[in-house]
Amino acid sequence: MEEGDSVLAGNNRTLLKALIVMTLLPILAFTACARSSQSPKEIEEAVALVNGQPITKEALEKEMLRMQFMAEMRFQSGTVSIDEFLKQSGRDWSKMTPEEKRYYLRAKRQSEMTGEKNEAFNRLVREEVLYQEAVKEGYKVSIDEARQRYQEIETFSQESLKEALKEEKAKEEIERLQEVDNKFQEWMGFTSPEALTEYRVQRLMRTMPISRLREKFKADWGNKHPEIRGDEFRYMVENRWEDYTNELLRQADIRIKDKDLEIIYD
Repeated sequence: MEEGDSVLAGNNRTLLKALIVMTLLPILAFTACARSSQSPKEIEEAVALVNGQPITKEALEKEMLRMQFMAEMRFQSGTVSIDEFLKQSGRDWSKMTPEEKRYYLRAKRQSEMTGEKNEAFNRLVREEVLYQEAVKEGYKVSIDEARQRYQEIETFSQESLKEALKEEKAKEEIERLQEVDNKFQEWMGFTSPEALTEYRVQRLMRTMPISRLREKFKADWGNKHPEIRGDEFRYMVENRWEDYTNELLRQADIRIKDKDLEIIYD
């Protein structure tokens, strides 16, 4: 889930669980594929190389479309902006700590992204450096493990759906989101349930290592700073994770081949 989305998440946990597979997993995922050997043609046609691994033009174009789709869905659904969220929560920008301001300003920027070319590029590059670091730290996930995890998510989602459908209001929302999911699948060119499943499994092979790296980072940072807890911990650990990601970007050998693209640091 994107930072802005997580900030705005509601309290209906049953409905949220039901959305995991239906909407969030296929739509919020980045579009790069799991690691495989790269052909000379892919490297030649890449818009950038990240430590020798290509960011392909196709992956960039798909990520732009995905982000544009999400921006349109936010507009249609009337998603509350970060500013409105803070206002409703009684928070005042002028009274926030520097760490809190940084946290919410980043969430604001992310929630307002529209799928512009360089926005999509930076998402893909950040994911690539984090994935490479996760693999280096021993968190690589096999195809079998990813398939097992996908099945667990699918089973959990179906069980949550059954529970949520008992509520009329939730039922209407789920039906709407199912329509969104179907539109996304068609828009991305998935021609069969099997193709969509394979896409999700491939995504898990990348996102699971990054998630494990992130959890390890948060646990280590928390152990070093036991005096920091609650909201302050959330703001600070997320900001330190962003610092960590930026440092990986600076250390990486990133060779941009498209003159319209550049790395953006937080």
